[in-house]
Amino acid sequence: MKMGQGLSTMRDALRRRIVAAPLLVLLAAVCGVLWGGYLWWLAGAACMAAVVVARWRVLLGALLCMAVAFLHVRKIETEQRDFSERAESSSLFAVQGTVLRALPGGCVLQDDATGARLVLRGEHAAHRAGDRIRAFIEVLPGDPAPLPGVFDAQAWLRSQGLAAAAYCTAAEYLGHPFSLAALRGEADKARAYLAERLIPPAYREDARAQVLSALVLGDKSYSDPETVAVFKRGGCLHIFAVSGLHVGLVAGMVYFMLSRLMLRSRRRTVLLLVITGLYVAMTGLAVPALRAFLMLALILLGRELRRPVSMVNIWAAAALLILLLSPWQIHNAGFLLSFAVYAAIGLGVRYGMKSGAWLRPDALVPPRIYNRRERFVVQADLWVRGVVIVSVSAWLAALPITMGYFHSFNLYGVILNIVITPLLMPTMLCGLLSLLPCVGAYIHGLALACAGVLLSTVGLVADLPSAYLPMQMPRSADSLLVYPTGYGDAFCVIGNPGVMINCGSEKTTRLTTEPVVFHAGFKPSLLILTQRRASCSGGKELMRRSLPHLQVVEAWQMKDAVKVYQTPSGPVTVVFPSSELNRTPVQNATPIVHWEGKQRSVLYIGDASLLTFERLPESLRKADVVICGRNPAMPVTPSDIEAIFPNTQIIYMDRLQVTMD
Repeated sequence: MKMGQGLSTMRDALRRRIVAAPLLVLLAAVCGVLWGGYLWWLAGAACMAAVVVARWRVLLGALLCMAVAFLHVRKIETEQRDFSERAESSSLFAVQGTVLRALPGGCVLQDDATGARLVLRGEHAAHRAGDRIRAFIEVLPGDPAPLPGVFDAQAWLRSQGLAAAAYCTAAEYLGHPFSLAALRGEADKARAYLAERLIPPAYREDARAQVLSALVLGDKSYSDPETVAVFKRGGCLHIFAVSGLHVGLVAGMVYFMLSRLMLRSRRRTVLLLVITGLYVAMTGLAVPALRAFLMLALILLGRELRRPVSMVNIWAAAALLILLLSPWQIHNAGFLLSFAVYAAIGLGVRYGMKSGAWLRPDALVPPRIYNRRERFVVQADLWVRGVVIVSVSAWLAALPITMGYFHSFNLYGVILNIVITPLLMPTMLCGLLSLLPCVGAYIHGLALACAGVLLSTVGLVADLPSAYLPMQMPRSADSLLVYPTGYGDAFCVIGNPGVMINCGSEKTTRLTTEPVVFHAGFKPSLLILTQRRASCSGGKELMRRSLPHLQVVEAWQMKDAVKVYQTPSGPVTVVFPSSELNRTPVQNATPIVHWEGKQRSVLYIGDASLLTFERLPESLRKADVVICGRNPAMPVTPSDIEAIFPNTQIIYMDRLQVTMD
């Protein structure tokens, strides 16, 4: 009897939830189909819930949405398979299509023959959205990331719905007909024009103006990598993406101005949606901004139709529309973060604001006779609780997603976001007002000042110890990492904390060396640069900024010397070639590095010549691992190494992918 009553109560509760938000069932069913694999049970559970409460219309809608999502995914897979078969038949071939959007250093092209979407790179791939082009391309290999947290090209292509990445060797412009992509190109031109107003030529190097442009317009074309890195270490990189906060502020400003005009409610609503929609399109149609606009449009539509509005239903409707049109968004971190953070904020505000006041006047005083000070305390309590609850809720929702996708953790992120929340609104407001033609010149200085305070606050927290941590546990003291950087070059990290040998060029260090060392769990204390050329040592300043306590040794400046450096994991000996050797081949100027750990020793020959190797001191002729590079003039052969180091592991830098143990 009691069990039957319990089941009836559960069914009634489920019926009330489904009646209040039926689109949530449809969203769960679509997510189960798109995720696939073991998560098909989610689609089955959503349909079963509609059957249990006898909501047949909801069940029919769920089945219809599942069919649309399934067919859309099959269509994309077929297009990508057709393109892959075409790419396998020839290494270099021509494609013709429409540029869907411009990217830094390339574009996204939709191939007419297969319908697949490609990302094109190279100097000939710089086209604006809407252009019709014929491009000669060479498909690039999509190797997976060797380490969690390092940029994964395959995962990125999947999250963008792209079939492949290709290098464009030549391109022919065919025209710019009217299309939706062409409208997006015009929106990009408008954003570039407004960015010019926010960042005049005199302010291009000003980090404050860069932050202002990214915050207001989502334009990061002028942002220095160092400025972006500060916000990344602080845990507030979301500032550089247009989100619901931006859309809400723009909509609020537009609504305030329209409310001063003598317009009917319906006309005011239409104008509000048109202006806000133009802002969302101009800022690149980012998923967080699109989610906020869709929810705003549905709320206003419900109000105009005098229908009750369920925020859960509207949230599910926005997600459903985006997924049915772009099913690959289910794998996009931006999509997951936007909807998860909004849901967490909604739950946090709903239940957190029900708690008792943190700051309250005398409990015995009735609210109706509060004086000015007591009313201020009540308002301050609501504001403080709101900021803290919103920030903590957003952080808790974003934490598992950022850890899973980016394999990192910001120790002070939740505190920093609470602190900067009051700074974002005035900075955003001043930035928007500075775009106006009449008052913009007067407010631009105030906008820069607000952005400067925001940048200083984030930088102060980002420079704290352990502000940005990898999910990987620190490597052991005898660990070894050899990572190729292309064209036969590689950087090595031996011991932890130990020695790092070479770092690559400035670009290589920013995109490869620094994130690989970080996510691999290494923290070198000594950087040895074996050659002066930029491909080996160009990124030393970036490594110094990333690791403030890093000691840098430019070994090519040593003259006929043997020098020992101490690291926490063991001593490092640098042997410079004898001055008697001819320095005409640059490899004759390359030193040899020997590291002695607690359990094993490593000899780094690198690109050193055979003559330098033969003059190695007797005290250093012991090693468990030998790392050898390439010397075209006088190479060190395996027989040369085995003659001195029998039964030794040999690692060839120009042959490997990644070696880490």
